[in-house]
Amino acid sequence: MKHLRSTIAAASLIALAGCSGNNHSSGSFYANNNPNPGTEGFIPLFTPLSTGTKAVPERIAAFDGFQAVGIAIAPDGRLFVSSPRWHGNHGNSVVEIQTGRMTPPQSYPTEAWNSWTPGVRPERSWVCVQAMHTDDTGRLWVLDPGAPMFEGPIQNAAKLIRFDTADDRVSASYIFNRTIAPEGSYLNDVRIDTKDGFAYMSDSGLGAIVAVDLTTGVARRFLEDHPSTKADLGETLIIGGEPWINEYGDTPTVHSDGIALSPDGEHIYYQALTGRTLFRIPTGPIKATLRPEGQWGGKWNGSTATDLATYVEDLGQTFVTDAMIMDDNGVLYFTALERDAITARLPSGELVQVTADQRISWPDSLAIHGGRLYFTTARIHETGFGRPEGPFAEGPYGVFRVPLIDPD
Repeated sequence: MKHLRSTIAAASLIALAGCSGNNHSSGSFYANNNPNPGTEGFIPLFTPLSTGTKAVPERIAAFDGFQAVGIAIAPDGRLFVSSPRWHGNHGNSVVEIQTGRMTPPQSYPTEAWNSWTPGVRPERSWVCVQAMHTDDTGRLWVLDPGAPMFEGPIQNAAKLIRFDTADDRVSASYIFNRTIAPEGSYLNDVRIDTKDGFAYMSDSGLGAIVAVDLTTGVARRFLEDHPSTKADLGETLIIGGEPWINEYGDTPTVHSDGIALSPDGEHIYYQALTGRTLFRIPTGPIKATLRPEGQWGGKWNGSTATDLATYVEDLGQTFVTDAMIMDDNGVLYFTALERDAITARLPSGELVQVTADQRISWPDSLAIHGGRLYFTTARIHETGFGRPEGPFAEGPYGVFRVPLIDPD
């Protein structure tokens, strides 16, 4: 989410800094000589992933000092959470959580991957992990925009890494050059089409859809000059009961952010965080551009990147959202930032509320597993960005779950 380093009003930052010392004991304050490992302050909640659901959001993990943003769940229930390098005193970037146990989160895949410092080659270490996703074959994908503190990206740091969770080894690496991840870009979220072999990502820094042919590594930016991928600068966002503004009194500019793939892989849904309009595009022109020798149906064969703009569909107003995901029934779920809620768009186009709770403070990322929707709470409007002591908020960061809804 580019342009967010100074997104909270100065008065809010001062007030938060003033209460930070009162809310956190010395045991959970991470100084330079006691770096935040992403484990201290962890609250294990004894609810294994395989049992029970509730109509209200059920918290299954909580953290103090580890800003839970990205989330992914393997088919066997292994739970992964990521935290971007948005503040000083950063510890782990990706951890695995053993729910139902006292075991603290473990660095994933290794401590070495989580030990990047400036000057270290970034291709095989986490620089600023934003998102994760588990595909329908069970492989884990980790998206690193390579832009710590929203600066850069650093050369060769923007990457998409695939792990086989059976042995936790890297099975594919896609390193993006300046053409795909130019200055000011911030690769935000990712969805995978395993049937045809493509990855689709949003760029919230500059506004674009980025796609990769996973069989060849060929990548390209799409719709980077199209209004559908851009923030709506006329919007005022009310998050946590207050206008979300920067030190100049302006609404932060966050372009295409949430992205979802239809179950058949034929459409991408996307929306700017600074905005309320949902858009949809067919994937056919993208696949035909990246892999022109493929057979994509007569309508798409011969399509080019410029053709894609003619197929953009405006699906109307939804919610201010930081993430979206579509289930196998075609229900599109949103994190609803202004409502402290999870909402959904049914296949009919009807908008509904899934759950709401004051604990759902900036719901950030979504994952589906075992008939349940999982999400993180990142509390971004409380923390701001660039705090040297670490991302301490007014309450713990969490992982929650709710049952999927029946669209019928």
